[in-house]
Amino acid sequence: MPTTGGRARQRLLRVLFLATGVGATVFGILLLRGDGGILGQHAQLHPVYAWVAVGITVIIPALFTLFAYVLPLQVLRVIGASVTLGFVAVQLMWIPAMVEPTLWDDRNPWLQGFTGLHATIAAVVWQHRLVWLYPILQVPIITLTQMGARADSTREAILDGVGGLLFGLILMGVATAVLAAADRQDDAATRARSQASAESSRHTREREQTRINAMVHDDVMSVLLAASRPTQTEGLASQASLALTRIEQLTSTQMDERLYPPEEVVAVLRSTLFDYSSAVTYDYQLDGTATVPAPVMAALTEAVSEALRNSMQHADGRGRAVDRSVNVVVGDSGVGVTVHDNGVGFARRQVSERRLGVRVSIIGRMRSLLGGDAQVTSKPGRGTTVHLSWTRP
Repeated sequence: MPTTGGRARQRLLRVLFLATGVGATVFGILLLRGDGGILGQHAQLHPVYAWVAVGITVIIPALFTLFAYVLPLQVLRVIGASVTLGFVAVQLMWIPAMVEPTLWDDRNPWLQGFTGLHATIAAVVWQHRLVWLYPILQVPIITLTQMGARADSTREAILDGVGGLLFGLILMGVATAVLAAADRQDDAATRARSQASAESSRHTREREQTRINAMVHDDVMSVLLAASRPTQTEGLASQASLALTRIEQLTSTQMDERLYPPEEVVAVLRSTLFDYSSAVTYDYQLDGTATVPAPVMAALTEAVSEALRNSMQHADGRGRAVDRSVNVVVGDSGVGVTVHDNGVGFARRQVSERRLGVRVSIIGRMRSLLGGDAQVTSKPGRGTTVHLSWTRP
């Protein structure tokens, strides 16, 4: 069986399982009574077979209505594959299970009302080109079963077999198209995450270069300038030793393996604000001394950048100035960042699925970290708040 895929595919797989469960329930109710229904033909079949046929064809698929959002997808697929193969076995055993030479009132086997349903389940379970053999196989099965269950029904049996093929192909085509659309959405989200990651890495490298330049100016150049003077200042030796220590740290540590002390976390996030507007209010709180890994810093800076970009592009309106603020809390347990504006706000349900900024660059970016999370709250006219958090594992 194929893998469960991305979030969009997983979500729509559950929707399809729920739909097949509802379909089994509806068809079961519609075909329950009448001379050609489940109850009407029950006495014309071997009792054990009759109950097994109902269980495999109707009852188990109908349970998808209850368990589509409860059971793991792999379990749902195993159940779906079992009932689909079981349905073929039940079809093949119909004629041997009859206790009469033909069905009463020249009726068709009630199983034929469920061929399209089980073809749909097959398409959901097996996303492979060979699955299209399933509805093709229904043509001889339906035709031969109907010819054996009814007298003088060759022409109608062939037509019903072709009808079962077409109905199955249509439903399978719909299910396959839905899953293909989910795959395209997952691919787009993956590309967007990759682009966001690359952009974040670029910003991180630029900030790292800025920090190195500042260190060269503040530490190295100041030491050289002091050393060039005729009278050397007190503490020059310790200042030079500190500068050498920082240079050694830079040359011996890979960027992705760097650990940022709390003061540097605050400084890096503050520098992010000035890429957009110096008018953003910034405050912070330090509650510990534990360091923060570079991947976490990259995710936080990119998420903060995206939140500010969104605010700059969409929050202004109604002819008034918009206040923006960033609050950072760094502690031994983790990091929390809140980006807030009092702009026009928005309704999450009205944001197009194609707009990946909030969903990918903020929420997806943070939740890809172990211990990372992001929450976005907004209402029209009440501004927007983005809360980013990283809890130390």
